[in-house]
Order: sequence, then structure tokens, then C-alpha cells
Amino acid sequence: MQNADIAALWDNDTFNSGFLVIRPSSLTRMLYQMTLQISNTIGLMDQMALNEAIRMMQMHSEGKRALRVKALDKNRFLNGFLYFWKYARKLSEICDGEERTNKSVCPLVVHNNYIIGKQAKIYRFREHLMWQYDGEDQYYTSETRKYLAYTNPKPTTNVTSEVLMESQMSALKTALVVGYLLNRVVILPIFYCDMRIVHRQCHLELVVDVATFDDCFSGGYRENSFLRHPKVPDSVKQGLVNRQFILNADETCDDVLVSRKPVDVMRLFNEVSAKVLYISNLCRIKIDLNDGYFDHEFISKLKNGIKLI
Repeated sequence: MQNADIAALWDNDTFNSGFLVIRPSSLTRMLYQMTLQISNTIGLMDQMALNEAIRMMQMHSEGKRALRVKALDKNRFLNGFLYFWKYARKLSEICDGEERTNKSVCPLVVHNNYIIGKQAKIYRFREHLMWQYDGEDQYYTSETRKYLAYTNPKPTTNVTSEVLMESQMSALKTALVVGYLLNRVVILPIFYCDMRIVHRQCHLELVVDVATFDDCFSGGYRENSFLRHPKVPDSVKQGLVNRQFILNADETCDDVLVSRKPVDVMRLFNEVSAKVLYISNLCRIKIDLNDGYFDHEFISKLKNGIKLI
């Protein structure tokens, strides 16, 4: 700050208005007065208004000292796109844990932007093990709650985006139904998306509208990284048992939906006492909802709660 009035996190092509250091002066006061005026008159969002005000003040200093604005270290102050999408896996390998191979490249600040909605931002923090709040419901620390986990199989290269997403959403609905029947919280799998480029691994917030999903299923699901969170008890992490749906010899996972009645689910899994029931693959498994086991509210949530983005 020796040679700057403002130092801000760089947001790909603009200064970020959500994380910045400001030197108290008449120039910075003027900057924010101009930002407010631009926002009120033109209707720009705060970040666009701030950058427009910076541009105007630097262009029209009229012989006076111009406003000095610098970007914070771009390797240590990262926006949401760079950290969560572009560099997340690499930075996690370098920076997580007590022994860091190169501390100088580890971020000091990550701005949770490039995503819309409070629920989606909280979910992304949780997915990347950056959320510690346990809450009254003991989101992480409960030793009595039981869970259901499953996996989305890695897609083949020739499957279309539409077919893949349909299969994954079908499996998600089945998992939620099984969780409802067994009173187990569903631990979500890794999803596959961005099919225009490659079958890329991604998390829930890049597949469905998290706000809608959370409104319908809040408390009934957990993020994929849940069992790796340090607050989750060892009794839960180590209490995992693997079980499968039993398919008949003429039933395959590739080309037909395998229908199961709720009573079949109860018969197969209700006696499982393990904290985590792991069913490796739910593709093409569908539970018959025309049964007294389900109320209209839950069926409505299944129908309306999964909104693709």
C-alpha cells in the first residue's frame, strides 16, 4: 500500500469489489461517492460501477494526483473461478495438510464468487472442506445419524451428454428414495459434466440448482467430501458396509430400468446397522413410488427439487 490508494483482488479482467484494501483519503472517498452515483443512475452492479469509477477518476485527474489502484498478488488472492474450478485439485495437493511442499504458492484468500446463491456458496465451501460450522443439528459430529452413499460410474467416451445426465439424475432420485425409506442421509457422489470438452468430474453446484435442491432436501443429503471432514467422527468414517441391489440374470444396467418395490428395498437393507451403507452403483435402478410408503409431499419434492442448470 506504499504506492496505492486501493489494492484489490483481481477478478480476471476487473478489480474485485468484494475483497480490497482501501487507504482512507479524500480520493478514495470520492471514488466511492462516484461509484454510488454510477450505480444509482446507470443501474450497474457494484463491481462494474466501482471499475467504471476507477476508470473515470484515472482518466480525468486534471493535473492532480491520479487515483492509484493495484492488484493484490494474483497467486495468493484468488477468485472463485481460478480456485474452485481451474486450480482446485492442484492447489489441494500442494497446500493441504501440515507439510506443504511450497507455501509461497498457497492462497491466503479465496473469494467464493463465480457462483450464484447463498446455498450454492455454502455447498461449495463444504465440498472443498472449507466450512466448519456444525450447527444445532450436528451436521458433521452426530454419532447417531446414518448415511447412504453411492457412486456414479465413470462414463464411456461415446455416451452423449443428455444420456449421461439422465442416468445420473435417475440415480440421484433413487438414492433420495432409498434414503427416505431407510431414514438415511444421502452422501452425494462425484458427478460428470462439461460434456462439450470431456467427461469432467464436478460437484452438485455445477449440475443442479442448489437453492431449489436445498429447499426440498435440506438435511437429507451431504456433500461428496463429507466423510473426509475432520469433524466427522471416526465411528462414522469407519462404519461403512458395502451392499448391492440384486439383479436377475436377464437384467442389465445399460439398457433397461430395473424396477424395485419399497418392500424389496426394506428387505434388502433395513437390517443393515452400519453408519454408512454404501451401494456402489444405482444406475438404472428405479423404485416404484406408487406405494403407501411415500407421501405426496416427498413425491412432489422428487419431481420439482432437481432442476438442472
